[in-house]
Amino acid sequence: MKKWTVLFFAVTTAISLTACSPAEKSSSTNAQTNGASEAAVVPTVEEMIEKTTKASADLKSFSMDSKVNQHMVMAQGEQKQEQNVEMAMKSDFVKEPVQMYQEIHMKMPQGEQAIKQYITNDGVFTEANGKWMKLPNEMKDQIMASMKTSLEPGKQMEQFKKIVKDTKVAVEGSDYVLSADLSGDNVKELAKELMSQAGGAGEQATAMLDSMNIKSLKIENAVNKDTYLPTRSVVNMSMEMEQEGQKIALDMEMTTTFSKHNEVSEIKVPEEALKAAPVQQ
Repeated sequence: MKKWTVLFFAVTTAISLTACSPAEKSSSTNAQTNGASEAAVVPTVEEMIEKTTKASADLKSFSMDSKVNQHMVMAQGEQKQEQNVEMAMKSDFVKEPVQMYQEIHMKMPQGEQAIKQYITNDGVFTEANGKWMKLPNEMKDQIMASMKTSLEPGKQMEQFKKIVKDTKVAVEGSDYVLSADLSGDNVKELAKELMSQAGGAGEQATAMLDSMNIKSLKIENAVNKDTYLPTRSVVNMSMEMEQEGQKIALDMEMTTTFSKHNEVSEIKVPEEALKAAPVQQ
């Protein structure tokens, strides 16, 4: 059960992270306005696509704060187990060259864990339990390629054209808020594409998605009306699946806020991390 629980967690987290990325916010602007009174205020779909794509293309760096809450129920035969996971992430991104620093704090039934991670051309360095380690260069190349893809707005545009009828745009204060409430087969297809962009479309992950019943996926994104840059995102998902006699049901909510647009400078890996021994494959 543990193997599928870990992979299930990885799949759903990857979907959430990709669904709320700044690039996704640009593509989510394939929306319909709510009511004639807002028609004069809210840009047309074409204007939103043009302006948000341009804004994201010009975005050189940003910071992101995310909170993830997961409730999982696992059952096998007469055995049943419930598990709650809370995760808080603080991340800094630089697009050229691709760099990232993040801090992750997780609360699980097994206990709490804090992780720090740097991703730069120097490598991928992770600190857990007070010890630094360096991932193999092959993994670094895969992670860097995935990050570059997820930060390119043009590549996310096509898939969201498929859900125009399910997407709405409204005005809330200084933001345009885009929302989509999805269910049925289109959710799974969208999830597969999101997983592919997140670099999580491996053989096991794809097989897991095929066996999943994604009951609902709700996405709410907000962009600043003046700059068209992302300000916040909320992703809610409800899934269930059966694998090798195990039944797993999961509800997840992820809330993300964006800040420091074009304010994050070069991300430097500390000396103690650079001296870490590489992990052997």
